[in-house]
Amino acid sequence: MTAFIKREYDYAIRICAYLANFYPDRHIPVPDVAKKLFLTVPFTTKIVHQLKNGKIIDTVQGKYGGIKLSRTPDKLSFFDILNTMGFEMSVNECLKNPKICPIVANCKIHRYFFTQEEQFINNLKEARIADFMITDDQLRDL
Repeated sequence: MTAFIKREYDYAIRICAYLANFYPDRHIPVPDVAKKLFLTVPFTTKIVHQLKNGKIIDTVQGKYGGIKLSRTPDKLSFFDILNTMGFEMSVNECLKNPKICPIVANCKIHRYFFTQEEQFINNLKEARIADFMITDDQLRDL
């Protein structure tokens, strides 16, 4: 079975959940974030680059540089992060392209999948990073 949420998307959410602890005051060096979250620095850097391009995080270069959220954690949703990372979801092909099926208009299966997909997307939009913060204390217990 193929994973619904790719590993890098999951890690993007985790990076933001960790950075939420330091919003808005502190930049955290990328190697520190990688170490805390058990990620490699190159993989973390790749994710950080995408999050920066999507204006989810800000970066500062130099000795006291690092990364921090550019949005308040109570307004940043899972959907915002996943969308920035390139997440595209469709429960069924007929939801992406209704023209592939001649019975879509009267199909109970299509309506069921449409409702499930819509509910899932709404749940992602309602899930706020502020509610999923990952603290140093939680990570210490691992």
